[in-house]
Amino acid sequence: MPTMHKCESTLFIEIFRVRDPIFKILDFFVDNLGYDYSKTDIAAGAGISRTTLHLMWETLEETNMVMQTREVGRAKMYKLNLKNPMAKKFLELERAVADYYAPSSASCDAPQVEEIPERTLIYS
Repeated sequence: MPTMHKCESTLFIEIFRVRDPIFKILDFFVDNLGYDYSKTDIAAGAGISRTTLHLMWETLEETNMVMQTREVGRAKMYKLNLKNPMAKKFLELERAVADYYAPSSASCDAPQVEEIPERTLIYS
């Protein structure tokens, strides 16, 4: 099994102050492109509980953001569906953020919070 990339906080999560589990899951998939993972591994890698993952999972499947790749024993394996236009745009955004903050993106050391302007997201 490949080594799973897991940081306490990734650059994307830190820059946008993401708290929404869906974005944490997608961020995990982008950081681990090319590999498939079980739901247990996805929850651990995204830094969320399995219960939270299961609450979000239906949305990810309904929007075809993730796809099942295979089964290993009883475990189903999943990866980001790169044929999905929204997944492609999310990957593009992640890469743009990494390019913009290139000196910081080489490791798990995201910019310090003091360096990031405060943002308020409003959902309607």
